[in-house]
Amino acid sequence: MSTISSLMDGRNNNFNLLRLLAAFFIAYYHCYFMVLGPAMDEKVYIGLYELSQIALNFFFITSGFLIALSFTRRASLFSYCIARILRLIPGVFVLSLLICFVMGPLVTNVSLSSYFTSFDTWVYVPLTTALQPDRMLPGVFSENINQHEIDSALWTLRYEMICYVGLAALGLLGLLTDRVKFGLVALGLLVVFLLVTFLTPLREIAAFNHLVHFGLSFFIGTMAFVYKDKVPLHWGIAASSVVIAFLMYVYLPRSVAEPFVILATAYCVFWLAYVPRGFLLEFNKLGDYSYGVYIYHYPIEQLLMQFVGGYTPLTLFLTTLPLSLICAVVSWTLIEKPSLALVPKLKRTAVAQPG
Repeated sequence: MSTISSLMDGRNNNFNLLRLLAAFFIAYYHCYFMVLGPAMDEKVYIGLYELSQIALNFFFITSGFLIALSFTRRASLFSYCIARILRLIPGVFVLSLLICFVMGPLVTNVSLSSYFTSFDTWVYVPLTTALQPDRMLPGVFSENINQHEIDSALWTLRYEMICYVGLAALGLLGLLTDRVKFGLVALGLLVVFLLVTFLTPLREIAAFNHLVHFGLSFFIGTMAFVYKDKVPLHWGIAASSVVIAFLMYVYLPRSVAEPFVILATAYCVFWLAYVPRGFLLEFNKLGDYSYGVYIYHYPIEQLLMQFVGGYTPLTLFLTTLPLSLICAVVSWTLIEKPSLALVPKLKRTAVAQPG
């Protein structure tokens, strides 16, 4: 039976395609909030929320795996840090500039003098670039169903950056290449997870709960990397894991089912990424557009609701999809890919500096 390690062949995988599909689903999920808002049926909300959590888990699982791979291939902590910063920050920086100084003045319902003299306007770009995106701009989207929300999808990026720091710590301790030590750490973290989840009220704090949930997804992805030569990939295991996780989710408390749902998601992610081949691999020639879709879709949906309106969630999604994909292609081509190309240049510059 093939393992993850035996199927790893450069960039011959489906991660880019899968991440793009996950980003599309997040965009679809947000369309319900744009159109229905508080009027959304509770059952619809719960179902979509749980599916959106699986999509977000997917992002963190793949990041845990791919960033661990990146760390082991980097020659230094400096190049790792630069690579991670240049993957996230330039795209958000340009987006925040466009939102604040192009979109904002066009859609605000306050005077331009009030807009440009507001403190919120001038802190929007630096705070959003620093991955603190829960900011409002004066008069922007104030009459939409989701009032004042500009790009709420960015909130997960701060947890992504925290996970990058945690993985760097594991790498510096040599745990990414020592399976025994990694296993001991994993066991210790499991104990901490169980104690925090079942014996403390800490997970009732939203920020802490998000950190634990996404951190668990990221760590499981990293674990798959460390034990990549021990993880078999078979469709039967993938199907069985989905059935078991679903039954546990339905019949057990969510806190009990949570790790099993993430494990099942992770296994399916790696099966889908490495087993299906053929024409699917051609998608890698296009580029990694998932990040652009993820960061651009929310303001696009808000713009459509303000200037057009009358959408159903599906029609809003179908309108948003090509627009966000165009923005993603431009972002990848002009901002993200050139930024990543700077990593080796910055590394050489740093090495050349006198001690």
